[in-house]
Amino acid sequence: MLDVRLLQAFYWVATLGGFHKAAARLNITQPAVSQRVVQLEAELGVTLIERTRRSVACTERGRELLAHVERLLTLHDKLHHAVAAPETIHGVLRLGVVETIVHTWLQDFMRVLDERYPNLVLEIDAGASPPIEDKLHANEIDLAILLLPLAHADLEVRELCRFPMGLVASPRLGLGGRRVTLEQVAAHHVITFARRGEAHAAVRQAFAEVPDLRLHASSTLAPIVRMAIDGLAVAGVPPAAVWREIADGDLEVVETGASFADLRFVACWRPAPERRLIRAVTALAAEVAGRATHGAVAAAGRAGRGRAPGRRR
Repeated sequence: MLDVRLLQAFYWVATLGGFHKAAARLNITQPAVSQRVVQLEAELGVTLIERTRRSVACTERGRELLAHVERLLTLHDKLHHAVAAPETIHGVLRLGVVETIVHTWLQDFMRVLDERYPNLVLEIDAGASPPIEDKLHANEIDLAILLLPLAHADLEVRELCRFPMGLVASPRLGLGGRRVTLEQVAAHHVITFARRGEAHAAVRQAFAEVPDLRLHASSTLAPIVRMAIDGLAVAGVPPAAVWREIADGDLEVVETGASFADLRFVACWRPAPERRLIRAVTALAAEVAGRATHGAVAAAGRAGRGRAPGRRR
């Protein structure tokens, strides 16, 4: 019987094209990956990987084996997650997540995930959608929760939630409490998320007919919120992501009557034989997002009307 760990090491070396990348994916050392591949070659009596200083590649026998290994790992993954108790699932899940989710329902998700998989360890990489998407394509993370990416043909995608976009500003700008025009908003600087994302496109489209718009971009949420609180710019963000700042009186919703496209947040992962855990985790994220999104949007609405928001559950 071949040890499944040997097959995993071979699969990821062959798929990712290197021992270092395979080690990162398996969360073990590079020498351990190399040793497992050597052991597999010894047990089969053939050379599977051709090694040079700059690259690795499958031999002819290695390419033949790869197709069989993929089917075996898929079956192993299916059997394991069909039978095993959740508390026996262990390992590291590398999660990339955008800041809007960090500020709305990530904590709820982590709590539920810990209850379901107590021995699963998370490595969280928070930031903007474009770099998170790049890391997913580079196999530096396993699961990404981000804005719907523009290029996702090679990814599995599941929509999790939608947040309405809007404008918020410091009360010192005098834009709250009444309906104002986009031209009045554009008399100030406007700031939103990075240019490659849906949020920037939504704000730019809403102001399409407004001349001389000074639209700034930030890859992360913190500078956007800081500039808005300090009265340096009007922020184009989902109000649900800043409902605490609204409730505290640091920010207020700016009503213009303009229509902003909702931001669609999705879970993305790369297709691979061993992805049943990723799909199960994504299903949990969808459950949490469905409950928490409604609560966050409602809290932002209550805060915008001057009432303290209820505590989210």
